[in-house]
Amino acid sequence: MRLRRIAKFAYLIIASILLVWIFSPAIIVPPADPAEAIAIYVTDYGWHSRLVLPSAKGGLIQYAYGDWNYFALNQQDLRNGVAALFLSTQGTLGRRSFTNIAELQQIMQQENASIFSLEVAQANVTRLLKLLDERFHRHIETRLKNPQTGLTLVKDDQDYTLLHNSNHEIAVWLEELGCQVHGLIIWADYRVKDQIIHH
Repeated sequence: MRLRRIAKFAYLIIASILLVWIFSPAIIVPPADPAEAIAIYVTDYGWHSRLVLPSAKGGLIQYAYGDWNYFALNQQDLRNGVAALFLSTQGTLGRRSFTNIAELQQIMQQENASIFSLEVAQANVTRLLKLLDERFHRHIETRLKNPQTGLTLVKDDQDYTLLHNSNHEIAVWLEELGCQVHGLIIWADYRVKDQIIHH
């Protein structure tokens, strides 16, 4: 009888958390009047998100973070799915290039992903790109190309956990760009303050 009450209580807690996830998207507050403002993009794939930054050489660079087995190797069976959710697993950093915003928008439409933009300071973009590039090349010997996502991925020093998944990593990157991120972050449910996301 006691176990049943505990189980019911646990189900109630889980249901409450799920409701919070559904009805409380994380809010991104862009920096006010950034110096030499430049547009960046967040792509939303439903469960996970990625960050797209303008490259100094022209074009755009998309960065993504995830679980090595599930995200990089496409080992998306139940065992790896459960491990990615509840265990500390090998993280991966992914990168993909786009020629311009038109190509990015076209591919996002093909992949049924949402995309939204915000403006940040050019200097912050330059600094974050340098950090991500250095992080990507740290384990370049593990590099592989994922034909399903179009990403080139490497193993990362940051472990992947439920409390630090792709969306948490995006929040960290956004904060590096001078943004504030408010709310519960579990899946890709971001909103820019006073802005509508476009599909």
